[in-house]
Order: sequence, then C-alpha cells, then structure tokens
Amino acid sequence: MTSSTPSAPASDEPVGGVLYCANHPETETYLRCNKCGKPICLKCAELTEVGYRCKECIREQQNVFYNALTTDNWIAFGVAALVTLVAWPIVAFFLRFLGFFFGFIVAALAGGSAGAALAQIIRNSVGRRRGRYIRYFSLAGVIVGMLLSAIVTTLMFDMFFPFASWQALLFVVLALASVYQILKW
Repeated sequence: MTSSTPSAPASDEPVGGVLYCANHPETETYLRCNKCGKPICLKCAELTEVGYRCKECIREQQNVFYNALTTDNWIAFGVAALVTLVAWPIVAFFLRFLGFFFGFIVAALAGGSAGAALAQIIRNSVGRRRGRYIRYFSLAGVIVGMLLSAIVTTLMFDMFFPFASWQALLFVVLALASVYQILKW
C-alpha cells in the first residue's frame, strides 16, 4: 500500500510555491522558462510562439542561425569601406549637381536602394553567411570609407569636396538604415 504523503518541493521552490527570479533574486515570480525551467520574472521573460523563455535560451536558439566565420566581420568591413570610398564622391557630386530640391528627391528615393545594393554586395562577399556582428562592422566600414574619401578628395582637389550637404546627409542616413536592416537577418 502506498502512503499519501506529499512529495518534497523542488530544490529552488519554497514551501509556499513562490519562486524568485534567477537574474533578479529579490523579485518574486510564478513563471518559469518553458525550455530550461529556470524561474524568470517578467523583465527576463521573452514571449515566443511556444511560450515564455529566458533570454539565455533564446540566444542559444538564435546561435543556430549564425554561421559566419570570425574573418567575415573584417571582410564585411573592408568591402563596405572600399565600395563607399569609390562610390561616395560620385554620389555626393551628383547630389550637389542636381540642386537643392531635386537633390532631396533623388536622395530620398536612391538612399535606401543604394544601401540595399551595398548590403547585398557585402552578403555575397562573405559567402551569404550570417553573423551577429556583421551589420556593425559594415556600418563602421561605410563611415570609414566616407572619411577616407573625404581625405582623398581634399588632398586631390584642395577643397572639401561637396560632402557637406543636407541631401548627402539624407542619402547617408537612408543608406545606413537600409544596410543595418538587411544585414540584421
């Protein structure tokens, strides 16, 4: 005959059933990660399609999708800098040449497209692999490429080539946003 004594509570569960968050020990919770079972509070919980998970389990799951090599970050940086070094003086010259109003229209229409084209060039140069930090290295490469092109054109033409315009700023912001978003996934 079996006895009907209650079983002992789990090691991290007090007798009253209240748990404390593994990351915030002062926060009471009744929620657990549905993958590892760790007690988590609402600050630590991420809602997924299958329930709440802790950030560590989500990061572990996302690591499956990232297959880039460590050299891919530097390849992305170099390609972004090289393409920007060559293309930026041409783009800035044409934006200045088009005038104020028409330059804004062209910058608004072409900025995102140019960023998307650059992101595809970068993605193809790294073998279509995905990395967690490729987008940051690419953005840094674009900025370094712009600075190098400003230095080169200043030395060649003894003037600050038409980089400082509102149209160019709009173009760059849209291109950087596009590169960031496309390389995010």
